[in-house]
Amino acid sequence: MNVTETELAARRANWGFVPPRLDLVITWMLILLAGALYFMPSGHSDAGAMAHPGFAVPAAVPTPSAPPVFKNDTLNPDTTLAMSHVASICELPDSSLAAAWYSGSREGARDVAIYFATKGPGEASWSAPRPIVTMESATRDVNRRLKKVGNAVLFSDEAGKLGLLYVTITMGGWSASSLQYSWSEDQGRSWRPGRHLTLSPFFNLSELVRNRPVPLADGSWAVPIYHELVGKFSEVLWIPRLGTGGEPFKTRINGGRSGFQPSLVPLSTNAAITLMRDPSPQKRISLARSEDAGRSWSTLELLNLPNPDSGLTALRLRDGRCLLIFNDSLKERDNLRLAVSSDEGRTWTRIATLDQEPGAGVSYPYAIQTKDGQIHVVYTWKRMRIKHLEFNPAWVTACQAKSSK
Repeated sequence: MNVTETELAARRANWGFVPPRLDLVITWMLILLAGALYFMPSGHSDAGAMAHPGFAVPAAVPTPSAPPVFKNDTLNPDTTLAMSHVASICELPDSSLAAAWYSGSREGARDVAIYFATKGPGEASWSAPRPIVTMESATRDVNRRLKKVGNAVLFSDEAGKLGLLYVTITMGGWSASSLQYSWSEDQGRSWRPGRHLTLSPFFNLSELVRNRPVPLADGSWAVPIYHELVGKFSEVLWIPRLGTGGEPFKTRINGGRSGFQPSLVPLSTNAAITLMRDPSPQKRISLARSEDAGRSWSTLELLNLPNPDSGLTALRLRDGRCLLIFNDSLKERDNLRLAVSSDEGRTWTRIATLDQEPGAGVSYPYAIQTKDGQIHVVYTWKRMRIKHLEFNPAWVTACQAKSSK
């Protein structure tokens, strides 16, 4: 019912105040609830659920002697879609590569779908990208109306199952998202119906994924995720072994205010670091540490590395070095810099520029190291294409040597 200015004046005279509108009351109740959740510690009521055996981290081995290798290509060179963004990549049991990203007429459009492509060992190019999740298929899988789909990450286990975790939105923007989860038993040719994950007590809103899942020693997974409704903070999603029917749950990395969109880097069975994007005025990459396999985390520390509120990725190589790929700027996303740490993330040295073009927009890197030791990076190029880089540890070593001169 509409209330005229005359009626409001009469109510002021009679009551001394204007009765609050119901929609404003509801809005403030939601804000207060979100604020409470923002500061509330996160955990799981079943302590046994956290008794996992730790991260599956290969023992450190020396870098093999080899000539430096650096190659690049494009996953979707012939796309007719105007927008492509936020790619992930993983290795399949037969040493093929699989990648996923989202494309459409623009970010958030109803025609956006999650696309999938593969590249077999020795193949010169990627397969033709094909959609594996559309807004219609995601809606049908969970039997609820969805508005759009977004970020997707792939992860593959030794048994050959290929997992897919992706963002869906019922209302609003990215901050009101939820996660859906599916897997394939034939290396991505067909997929199980998506399952809607219930993770947030705040109407199950605001759970997103962006960076690489980490395997645990028992075949389950730790996935870095994040929340960005009212506050921004990082979390870990614990997913049981693919296909076992266990119930995923989440725990908190930190209480927010600055770091989010984490990249999780196991250093040993129990030790790990996570590096985070910074939406605050400080514009610095932040880092937290865990010594108990992700059950608890230190307070955030700011690194002397800039971050223009943009995605980053970090990776531990099998020789023990850690790599960090980020936009090396306070404002722009027009370069991708590679930094290396030989002391478990305590100090970082810039060693190479992976891509740079003023005003181009190169962003959202995602990195893995495959069984043959090669490092693969996928990233968004001008919001139009998905680029792929491949290089080896010897190339990293050569860049380190050159940067130290």
